Amino acid sequence: MASPTTSNISKNDFEEVLSPPPPDMISKRSYQTLSFPTFSAQLAEEIRNNQYDKQNNPTGVVNLAISVNQLMEDEVLARLNKENTLTLTSQHQYYNDTSGLPELRKAVANFLTRHHKPSEAISPENLVVMNGLTACLDALSHTLCDPGDVVITPTPVYGRIFTNFYDRAGATVVPLPCQEMENFALKEEDLKSLIKQYLDDGQRVRVFVLLHPHNPLGHVYSTEQLRNIMKICAQYKIHIVIDEIYAFSIHDRSTHFNSVLGMESLPDPQRTHVLWGFSKDFSIPGFRIGVIHSTNPWVLSCLRTLSHYHSSPPLTQHAAASLLSDVEWCDDFYVPTNKNKLAAAYKKACEYLEASGVKVHKTVAGIFLWVNMQAFLDECNEENEMALFMMFLKGGVCLLPGKKLYCAHPGWYRIVFSVKENVLEEVTNLRCSLPQRLSELVQFEILHSW
Repeated sequence: MASPTTSNISKNDFEEVLSPPPPDMISKRSYQTLSFPTFSAQLAEEIRNNQYDKQNNPTGVVNLAISVNQLMEDEVLARLNKENTLTLTSQHQYYNDTSGLPELRKAVANFLTRHHKPSEAISPENLVVMNGLTACLDALSHTLCDPGDVVITPTPVYGRIFTNFYDRAGATVVPLPCQEMENFALKEEDLKSLIKQYLDDGQRVRVFVLLHPHNPLGHVYSTEQLRNIMKICAQYKIHIVIDEIYAFSIHDRSTHFNSVLGMESLPDPQRTHVLWGFSKDFSIPGFRIGVIHSTNPWVLSCLRTLSHYHSSPPLTQHAAASLLSDVEWCDDFYVPTNKNKLAAAYKKACEYLEASGVKVHKTVAGIFLWVNMQAFLDECNEENEMALFMMFLKGGVCLLPGKKLYCAHPGWYRIVFSVKENVLEEVTNLRCSLPQRLSELVQFEILHSW
């Protein structure tokens, strides 16, 4: 099979960067922001007006790159449109507590306590609500980091971790590469070695960020490993930020999710901060609601001040609280039904890809697959990885290349499987098998000089 090539593919197909502005037009901070464009945002802009729709746009792009759970769309909409869940009242017209309505913070605290079963109930006073986890990470970067401080995160990883800590706080985000040959396992000795390396160079290592469950690897870390990592961070007085946004998206029925919020005797509770939100587990990313849990009074005080810049509308907060407070709907129906649908979609997507010769990394959580397509590249490098991505995109299917998730090994891609059933069928019923489709795309590339 011919090797994909980028020779005729413009580097600026959708990664266009503005030309430099005139002197003194914008701040130095703005220069920093413009120098670090976000691939996922640019990708979304590229395909937003040409997304696949069975009725209205059957030839549009099937978007398997943006991490959205559509499997429970109808069920969530039905509950949101029930009774007065989204009814505007005078309470929603005026100023409210920007760090989160008491109603929502209480509902989140009760929900997380019910499911994570900590020895002591989670207090609403330890929660700060913001407009999504991106805002939460931005606020934490401001609160914990000074410019130049080192933030470590295992890679591959959700790309905005780098943006969120660098963009406004100016922290230096350093990857801790997880190796393909070791099943992308997070090795504690590698973390300790990397911390020592930067400390020996005279730099301050300030934060360790861990996605649990992990995006894109779909790993759930054991309580023992979490505790060992926390001990390392405590030893060097490093804050640890645990992003649990996929905590209720466990699709492997034999896997129990062990939240940090349910652990006892944390090595350094004052430097341990946990995030959760509604975007993934409850299929409402448009509501823009994220939550930070911390027991550090100074961190909480700063976050409450910053919430003036990151507040969520009270009406959507009220609606989100209504979902969690309806225990019968939430705990008895929604959470288990969502897990069952995720399990079925995961199984179907894996079967199709594996039958097509694609290696699928085993995951237990999340709404995406981590797949190896190195077999379709004659030479395994980042250039060919991006060329194959572009050919998929031009062929009507959008994936997310591992390069954009800081993967050290070219040829890996993230594929979201939690799309509507008819969309998944459209992908799995592409007129021919995946290898044949790839060959056609490559030949089309050669003959027509894309």
